[in-house]
Amino acid sequence: MSVLGYTMGKFPLTEVTDLPLGYQRGYLATKMINAYYQKFKPKEFDGTQVMYLHAHGPGLVNTAKKEVTKLEDLKGLKLRSHGLSAKLVQALGGAPVGMPMTETYDAISKGVAEGVMCPLEAMKGWKLGEVCNYSILNYGSSYSTGFFVVMNKAKWASIPADAKQIIEKINEEWIDKQARVWDDIDEEGKLIMSQPGKKMVRLSKEEDARWAAKVRPILDNYVKETKAKGLPGAEALKFCLDFLKTYQK
Repeated sequence: MSVLGYTMGKFPLTEVTDLPLGYQRGYLATKMINAYYQKFKPKEFDGTQVMYLHAHGPGLVNTAKKEVTKLEDLKGLKLRSHGLSAKLVQALGGAPVGMPMTETYDAISKGVAEGVMCPLEAMKGWKLGEVCNYSILNYGSSYSTGFFVVMNKAKWASIPADAKQIIEKINEEWIDKQARVWDDIDEEGKLIMSQPGKKMVRLSKEEDARWAAKVRPILDNYVKETKAKGLPGAEALKFCLDFLKTYQK
């Protein structure tokens, strides 16, 4: 298992799932990435046997000391990010600070970073709730990060057909299980940020729309870059946006 965004450019079409599409739940992010894979069967995965894909809950702005209620509050703010989320930070006016998640806690505690782009589950799972005091619920511009669970293709070919069927059935079950886990652990993060001294900041409808408009060029650039590579990026983006629009009611 690994993360699409750790090897930028390796999965150019599937990077659509890492875009700021306005995710509201990890459950739907995981359902969407698997629906996308089944429809487009991108060649970038041909070197492996795909078990299943999954994606975390809404990636949001979380800050240590500064309460953010509008775009202007983000100007120059140093936020840990990676891959496409770094482009998101830039689009919103912040200053991306690239580093592994394992270094984020120390970076924020020492002021190297002033916050982080990540899902709420990290407030508990990575203990970032100890160094972050504000979680900004910028759902209109939220992103996710795609994960892949794959197997060596030669090893897969050596497995008997009846065993393959069992594994494939388990994979289908785990799409749903993993999707629910992302939602469950986001709820745990929300509890951390609901404690005294912490605050979850919900943007106004108008402000959330401003943020969404700021990140829209990232989506347009994805379409432009994939088209140059002969990939159906426009179709993939439309599919994902339509999926979320249909189920995020």
